[in-house]
Amino acid sequence: MARRTNTNTETKQAGNPQPERTESMDRQKLIKRFEDEMAKVARPGADKLMDYIRKSDFYTAPASTKYHLACEGGLLQHSLNVLDALRGILAPVTKEDGTAAWEYRIAGKAIATIPDESVIIMALLHDICKTYFYGTSTRNVKNEQTGRWEKMPFYTVNDRMPLGHGPKSAMIIKQYTSLTNQEMYAIWHHMGFNGDRDNDAAVGQSIEQYPAVLALQTADMMASRFMETAQENRELFIDRPAPDAAGEWADAPATGEPDFQEAPPLMEGA
Repeated sequence: MARRTNTNTETKQAGNPQPERTESMDRQKLIKRFEDEMAKVARPGADKLMDYIRKSDFYTAPASTKYHLACEGGLLQHSLNVLDALRGILAPVTKEDGTAAWEYRIAGKAIATIPDESVIIMALLHDICKTYFYGTSTRNVKNEQTGRWEKMPFYTVNDRMPLGHGPKSAMIIKQYTSLTNQEMYAIWHHMGFNGDRDNDAAVGQSIEQYPAVLALQTADMMASRFMETAQENRELFIDRPAPDAAGEWADAPATGEPDFQEAPPLMEGA
């Protein structure tokens, strides 16, 4: 038992917002905060997973083409927003072994205890499938002040790993490190119900088996619907606490093609 302590599918569309970096997202601080959180994940292969992230476009990619945080660094900001939202709907506890964890409570009753490491992995990596996913193009837009047509950039989908969404995130992670069953189910099904009978049956069954699935879905929706706009965090959520130093790969673009290697086996007892 734990001891309580006090405390969307993308499409290629020409009307998308143009890529830009917003002042509210200091990407260097976000990278530092992301890497500080990921440093708490102590399992074999986590360092190799971080190598993949740093060499990919995770730190520079948008979170979507137009729906939320369609701007440089949007994916990074969204991932941290989901972490904040997820921790916000959970209650902090300390497990008997002294490690930090979170309780998911319904009507004041704990229905699941989630290790802090799992909260970090589920939130920060649920959308790792969006690495090597976006591209840019240009479209002609009329300048209302000059009357001239100008070329403006916008984000498009250029998926170099067409393996789906949630399942793809789980597969990428497991190329480098392990996932507990709870983490895998939550990441796999974080898009929730979509009207497809087979998908919805699997999602519903997964939620009953692992309530963290619903917790992650909820946090993801909170971030995209309440915390974010198409270009930046909403004013209420602009000032997020973050360390000061920059990450080593702050301005590193994605290079080459995705490179995978064999992952260690599933964690014992997962």
